[in-house]
Amino acid sequence: MAQEATEAKVNALSAELKLLRKGLGVQAENLPSLVGGELRAVCGVREGDNPGTVRAKVVTRLKALIEELPFRQRETARIVLGFGTGANERYTARLELLGTGADRNIRTMQRRADDVLYLIAEAAYEKPPASRGPLVAGQGPWHTSALAVRLTLTGAAAEVFETRRIVSHIAGLEEIDHGVSLARPVSATGEPDLSGLGIDVVSGGEVHSVRMISSTRVAFRLRPPRALDAGDQHEFFFRIRVETLLPFYCCTPEFPCESFDLNVRFDRREPPHRIWRIDGDFSKDAGDPVPARKPLFLDNAGEVQTGFHDLQPARSYGVGWQASEGKTTGVGLGHTH
Repeated sequence: MAQEATEAKVNALSAELKLLRKGLGVQAENLPSLVGGELRAVCGVREGDNPGTVRAKVVTRLKALIEELPFRQRETARIVLGFGTGANERYTARLELLGTGADRNIRTMQRRADDVLYLIAEAAYEKPPASRGPLVAGQGPWHTSALAVRLTLTGAAAEVFETRRIVSHIAGLEEIDHGVSLARPVSATGEPDLSGLGIDVVSGGEVHSVRMISSTRVAFRLRPPRALDAGDQHEFFFRIRVETLLPFYCCTPEFPCESFDLNVRFDRREPPHRIWRIDGDFSKDAGDPVPARKPLFLDNAGEVQTGFHDLQPARSYGVGWQASEGKTTGVGLGHTH
């Protein structure tokens, strides 16, 4: 009975994804209104979520599910759902991109599109999503519902753009603790200056109580524009600039994190020799290139994208890489919480 119930859910979700892919897919302006009941549940969409929140949850969850597919199916899934395609490319035009060589039969391409959506639906039910279980119940004053990071590498320098959405567990939450780990020891006397460390809080609140809690970790508190009640969400945005970077980037959450979407754009003049996914490692092992891990591959833009769900506290999630032959990598930002 349980298996039959799961199969029914997979079929229902697959049907909803077929409706979602029509037109502009995930790029449609009315995406929130196209999200069916099964997809809302899988993506953790709650009653009362505004359209922007619905879109963010659906896009983040679908990106992560695509990453769980076999390598050959990932690009197909992205094209079918409208990720990374032209802003005005409708489904029929995207479908033509699936044809290879002489294999451009419309029925073959349609079947390929149907198959990959079914695989996505299957992946969604391999384990319960974060929003369904007791992941965040009673664990800390808040948790992260969505974290999106874009890391751009230029030579040895790096720039990080981090958008984090948190959910309060308590009434009257006035401060949010945050911290960034640096790979290079920093000498700081008195209260350090975030801008001097290359960290800018672009939006989301006022920062205070900046302090070095170790030679490589800076902590600070963020005060939202207003106190948050239980269940309230708040989003803040950081930009971090470093001159040199260790060959990995990770999120190591203090409190549970529902989803983490990471995009790394490498310097196309010096692409890495090897890239891998770091998924739940102990923080001390995150930068170790020796353990066998799932490989990642650059796309045509020199980028890799990966996503994570149900991130557990004190575990590291992200991307590691090995520099090209003959190249050395400096030190700088290691991982962020």
